[in-house]
Amino acid sequence: MVSMTNRQMMQAGARRPAAPFTLVVSDVHGYPELLENALRGSGFREGIDRLVFAGDFLDRGSLARECLQRLDELGAEALIGNHDQAIALGYWIGEQQEANKVFREPLLERLRTRRLNLVTSVDGVLISHAGLTRVFAADFRELGRDPARLAARLNREHHAAVGRQLAHGRELPEPRILDEWSPQRLRVDDADVGPGRLLDGVEQIAGHTTSTVFRRWTTAMFRAAGLHAIDPGTYGLGPGDHPRHYRYAVIQGGVVRVEGGTMEVGTMEAGTSEETR
Repeated sequence: MVSMTNRQMMQAGARRPAAPFTLVVSDVHGYPELLENALRGSGFREGIDRLVFAGDFLDRGSLARECLQRLDELGAEALIGNHDQAIALGYWIGEQQEANKVFREPLLERLRTRRLNLVTSVDGVLISHAGLTRVFAADFRELGRDPARLAARLNREHHAAVGRQLAHGRELPEPRILDEWSPQRLRVDDADVGPGRLLDGVEQIAGHTTSTVFRRWTTAMFRAAGLHAIDPGTYGLGPGDHPRHYRYAVIQGGVVRVEGGTMEVGTMEAGTSEETR
């Protein structure tokens, strides 16, 4: 398990905001360092600040169990990612590791007890693994454009859909909630999505697609459309690698700040910071 030295903790403490905040991390994919880098970089204070994990703790890296244990230790609110859901529902997905099938029952238990959801809302910001499009616009209008009510509806719909899949077998993914438009499978950079198809009138935080591999649109374009991309990126890493980079979002007082960069021993390199209201 990755840990911080006293010097590193003192440096992080000096950067801590005075007021409590919510840290949002996603896509650690079996690399606990990506979580620890975010905790350290943000100055996260256990017992004071809130942690939301936006999905995909397994596959690619070799330490998925350590990632899950650390998230549990921190009391993280957990959202489901496409890799997590593939294990839970028992179907294959690219880069799936056979060893991670041991997590099927723990994931199903979390789904049954509603400790693993599809979407959450913090300070009016919608958080999901992959993002929400205008497929959900009618629901949003009907619910008075309330992000918390929309999250609650979609979570109920998701849990019901998962139950049906488990009872009857996975044949065709159910439209909008389990298919390619789902908030756990959407690829925002696909040709038929992009900034113009995102749910408007609400800020969003999502992982799933690393901003450095956007081909059709830029991070700034998505940010202008209200989407803050936080997947730190694990492409090219080997199972035994120990990544030093980070990317995460902080929500504080209704303001979203995304930070990315690289950790070095005992220091934090100057990274990038994006802030919006």
